[in-house]
Amino acid sequence: MTARRLLSLALGSALTLALLIPMTAAAKDASRVRVSLVNTGEAPSASGHAEYRVRKKNRISFHVEAEDLAPANYDVTVGGVVQGVLDVRVLPKNRVEGEIEFDTKVEPGHVLLDFDPRGQLVTVERAGIVYLQVVFPPSTPAPGSCTP
Repeated sequence: MTARRLLSLALGSALTLALLIPMTAAAKDASRVRVSLVNTGEAPSASGHAEYRVRKKNRISFHVEAEDLAPANYDVTVGGVVQGVLDVRVLPKNRVEGEIEFDTKVEPGHVLLDFDPRGQLVTVERAGIVYLQVVFPPSTPAPGSCTP
């Protein structure tokens, strides 16, 4: 086999691989929006994020995670309505975090997603004190997907 033929095969394989990797990653989620929660100063070391995912087969999930808050139960509100409780705990290696996952398909460990967080104020709060917050960006799911 000539050097030119080997180079052609190598470039063809590389191009095929480059095209397949994004398609594989995109096949799992039609769209995903992840934003950092803003610390209000009540717990200066606290941080977190919220993520909205439109998955294949019109399945939607909304995930909220917080770190470095005092261990306790915190309300997760969306648009001023309490949607769930974030159980912040001390984990192995002294990590302190909690998370809650809402989903249109109810499974163990998930709460039913029957609200739309897009364009709404999302907060992590306890006893009326807001620790983390963000106005979740309004976004449009991929064509052909549903809304909660």
